Amino acid sequence: MGKDANRYHGIDALRAFAMILGIFLHASIVYKVNPLPVWPSDPEAARPFFDYLYFFIHTFRMPLFFLVAGFFCRLLLQKAGVRGFIHRRWQRIGIPFLFSLVFILPFTVFPFLVYQQIPVYGHDWGGNFRAAFRQLIGWNGLAHLWFLYYLIIYYVVFVALTLFFKRPGLASPFQFLIRWWERTRMPLFYLGLAGIAVSWLILSMQPHFLIPVYTGLFPSPAHLLFYFFFMWLGWLIHMRPDILEGLQRYGVYLLLAGVLLSVPGFRTEQQEAAGQDFFMTLILAKGLLSLQIVLLVTGFTGFFLRFFSDRSPFWRYLSDAAYWLYLLHMGIVTGWQILFMYLKISPFLEFFCITGITLILTLLSYQYMVRHTLIGVYLHGPRSLGKTHRK
Repeated sequence: MGKDANRYHGIDALRAFAMILGIFLHASIVYKVNPLPVWPSDPEAARPFFDYLYFFIHTFRMPLFFLVAGFFCRLLLQKAGVRGFIHRRWQRIGIPFLFSLVFILPFTVFPFLVYQQIPVYGHDWGGNFRAAFRQLIGWNGLAHLWFLYYLIIYYVVFVALTLFFKRPGLASPFQFLIRWWERTRMPLFYLGLAGIAVSWLILSMQPHFLIPVYTGLFPSPAHLLFYFFFMWLGWLIHMRPDILEGLQRYGVYLLLAGVLLSVPGFRTEQQEAAGQDFFMTLILAKGLLSLQIVLLVTGFTGFFLRFFSDRSPFWRYLSDAAYWLYLLHMGIVTGWQILFMYLKISPFLEFFCITGITLILTLLSYQYMVRHTLIGVYLHGPRSLGKTHRK
């Protein structure tokens, strides 16, 4: 039990890492040489370093997050049962999602809407703000809340599968496969090959090199399958503690290999963004990208299991705070990006300031407005006298 508890500390720290990394990802976008649609862009401050930083984080962060979500999904279903699972996921995912749609999403999209009005009103900020307020009434997408939307869909699927597997007549062939998976000792290498093959197949279902971010209500099958696959991998890993031991042993090497492989992957991504021919076929490039994603996801998992499994007050606090930081950060990041576009200082200094200010503001708001309030209860359970009572 002690070894399992230590692993859960490491994986919980990994979840916090994946969420907080989103702040750095979004802060880098304004400085990309190849800008993203809708986002603020500063061509004079653009540097290739930020294109690489965005590419590197984007390739593994959400697959990693959903793998961790799948791990804890099975853990909670085992501990609390189906009814308890539904209650706790509704409290921690469903209610925060609805709350964020009403109170955080308008704050998030408003700077984007202001930026879209600048070509029309220029430096007439009154005109920019009035036009942006009018646009808030319409549908502006889910922004960064799309991951909660996907989680809700996946939770429904996993609950349905759990109920199905409990029916011995219909599910007996599947129960045989589950028992085989629990008993087998498939080497980590072969499991990795299977992960690469499936993610390669899913990537090949869509025309782009990377899975693009989609913030609407009707994602493509490739979008849903890609992240569901990694969530399912997390589910399977929870069934096999020996896999965690293998990841802990080899995580550093897997991580280094993934970082090295990101260099040719970035080259391909830049060629696609520039409309150039690929130095390799797109199908082959997606195969190498799948290898890179699997290496980085498993590498970071093993790295955190190895170095962050001891209980740490610092990581415990960040793990509690990370959810709120991610929900709140995007409007702050985008607002500061627009402001810094007019200051004309080093983009690296701007990036440092934007991420630093955002972290400070979101952490302060968490400490004094969320941690010991009703919002905190829904996000991570109550906090009393510095003790953790996670539900």
